[in-house]
Amino acid sequence: MAAEPDAFVGVCAKHFTERAVGSCDDCHELFCGECLVPPLRKRMPTRCVGCALVAAGVRAPGLRRQGIVGMNRTMNHPNSRW
Repeated sequence: MAAEPDAFVGVCAKHFTERAVGSCDDCHELFCGECLVPPLRKRMPTRCVGCALVAAGVRAPGLRRQGIVGMNRTMNHPNSRW
C-alpha cells in the first residue's frame, strides 16, 4: 500500500504539539516546518535551525552534535568522528 501524502511521520523534536514535515540531514531528528531551514541551493542539505547556525559558524556544536566536526555551509553532510 502506498503512503498517503499527508501520512503522519512524527512530531517535531522542539514543538511536541506540531507534526513533523521532515528531518534534519545533519542530526537526523524530525522537525516541523518552522524549525527546518530550507536549502539555499539545490545540493545543500535541509537543516534544523540549530545545525544551520553551527554550519554558519554562529554557534558552537552542542551535546547533540558532538560527533559532527568540520561542518560548513557548502558541505552536503558534515564529517563525523566515527
